Amino acid sequence: MRLLAVGLLSTALFAQTAIRLADVRKIYIEKMPNNLDQHLRSSILKTFRDRVTIVLEKSLADAILSESPLGAHSTKATVNLTDKNGNVVLWSGTAGDRDEKFLWLKHGGEQKVADRLANQLKDAMEH
Repeated sequence: MRLLAVGLLSTALFAQTAIRLADVRKIYIEKMPNNLDQHLRSSILKTFRDRVTIVLEKSLADAILSESPLGAHSTKATVNLTDKNGNVVLWSGTAGDRDEKFLWLKHGGEQKVADRLANQLKDAMEH
């Protein structure tokens, strides 16, 4: 009986700390190659306006945005938004530039990718 009570208590505590994608208001963005993190900051702020804030300290965040490595020669970027503890993936998105062959060489390629990812995130949060 005691083991069952402990199990129910831990389940209740997890339910209280779990966050839904729609409830995310503060995002911490980890450092990413080719300054993609900086482009994502700009795109997310522009796309979400006052709905989402970018925080500079992980401890203040509801969720963490990080890159998921696709390989050294990939022309796309994949990012994951996880809960603040990094235990649950709330959302994952992949985007590339239409001219994928020269994505990282082309001026503005990173910003286009960041804009597409921010729009994908917004669509996911609204549905």
